[in-house]
Amino acid sequence: MPCDSHRSLSSASLYGAFGSKEGRFKQVVDHCRTGPGGAVDVIENTTLSPREAAAGLLHGSIDTQADSSRPTGCLIALSGTMRAPGEERVGVRASVAERRGADRVRIKACVERVLAAGGLDTDADVDGVTTMIHSFLLGLSTQPRDGVPAATLHTAADVPLLNWRRG
Repeated sequence: MPCDSHRSLSSASLYGAFGSKEGRFKQVVDHCRTGPGGAVDVIENTTLSPREAAAGLLHGSIDTQADSSRPTGCLIALSGTMRAPGEERVGVRASVAERRGADRVRIKACVERVLAAGGLDTDADVDGVTTMIHSFLLGLSTQPRDGVPAATLHTAADVPLLNWRRG
């Protein structure tokens, strides 16, 4: 007799509950956004200086990734390194790309705030700075999986913000 913890979901139950495997995947992506991915929300906190918000984004992500009670890695970031094959997976690819795009927009708004506040040189390339912060954030999801200590990541997280003036 199978153990209750090893019950599998029948195809009919899966489709009844989620509409499709893709529907289930999109629900997992939504959970990531409101759960562990919520560390990104600090980037929109206007009670913090833009530099503090960006630092909170990076350091908060490290804390989430280094939390031993959670699996390491980030579905949104790691799925960007793989391409789900076939046209039937377009929705899967689009859902994670949409999330990464939304994060870029939020980060760009923060970079624009720091530029407007005089925290960066007026000739700073907003798209370039945005891409640097976002790329660093996405890369953080792989480092703990490879055994890079959180302390090292916290030190590294301050580097992208070196040219941001405080205030």
